[in-house]
Amino acid sequence: MKIRQFRSPQDTKNRSNSMENSKPQSPTSPSSSSTSATPAQAETLRDLWASTWLPLTGAALLAGALGFYIFGTAAASFKPTPCSCTGEHSTPTGRPPALDGDNAEQFDKELALPEWWMGITKLRKRIAERANGHVLELAMGTGRNLEYFNWEPLTLRAEGKAGAKLPKGVASFTGLDISVDMMDVARKRLVKTVPPMENSAPIVRASTMADHTGGQLSYLDSQLRLIHSDAHHPIPGPATPKTTKYDTVIQTFGLCSVSDPVAVVNNLAKVVKPGSGRIILLEHGKGWYGIVNGLLDKNAGKHFEKYGCWWNRDIEGLVEDAVAKTPGLEIVKVERPNIMQMGTLVWVELKVNDKTS
Repeated sequence: MKIRQFRSPQDTKNRSNSMENSKPQSPTSPSSSSTSATPAQAETLRDLWASTWLPLTGAALLAGALGFYIFGTAAASFKPTPCSCTGEHSTPTGRPPALDGDNAEQFDKELALPEWWMGITKLRKRIAERANGHVLELAMGTGRNLEYFNWEPLTLRAEGKAGAKLPKGVASFTGLDISVDMMDVARKRLVKTVPPMENSAPIVRASTMADHTGGQLSYLDSQLRLIHSDAHHPIPGPATPKTTKYDTVIQTFGLCSVSDPVAVVNNLAKVVKPGSGRIILLEHGKGWYGIVNGLLDKNAGKHFEKYGCWWNRDIEGLVEDAVAKTPGLEIVKVERPNIMQMGTLVWVELKVNDKTS
């Protein structure tokens, strides 16, 4: 098994240019720099600032960022009862252990502050801006992305006002999750978010052994569907008969919540449109620094008990493993946004080569 080494941005700068060009670009992190002076130059105030105050300022900023991260980590992991977990011995199922039908809405509300603090709310808006055409959201949970999607194309089609060319946005939507309780919260949020749904009754379909689903709700002539399903099973394609693939596949914080992340990415590759289609993943996992990764490991059990996910996984390594095992799957972009989170947030964009059969 390949062991990945997580380097800080400063380590990365010290590597050769050829190595830099071969790696996915990571966000820049604070680093010390100095102003070069010719040997003949006497030490100036600028030289003194570069050699003393600049490194001290950088260290202070790094300490502040670490404090910011530690506070966010503690807030996200807080639980009134002690945790009995000591390591990743429990298999993620996508269902938070502490969640049941009575507290799903409270669970959703408790995410608001940590997500705002960690910059995740802004990233949800960014990922929703990329949702175009026939959209699949896997592991949609309580539907925290729904309010940020552009529903105009779907609304125009539902009202019979669609022209020859639809505006950019969601033309059809399929949301999947394994938790019925969380999907019920998503359903309520969806009805409030998409205008034509206020007067639309769902069509309920029971599960069958063939489709590996636990049933689904369909709205607006199946242009909008919520499907109770396990991501490890085959994923249904768009409901519309004009296409069998999705234009956009989205997943937020899903790879930490499944037992076989590589198999799930492989499943996503099977349903995205080759060439133009995109798979966009927003995940959290190991970061740049050992001290941060140590905090993740120490609090992993508490986080699993509350949220049902192991947040100390090597996301980049899992994606690379999936790419190596999935014909035609390619990495388009890997970013680690929000520098204050010390590289623990990972943005991944994937595509399937259009030459793949």
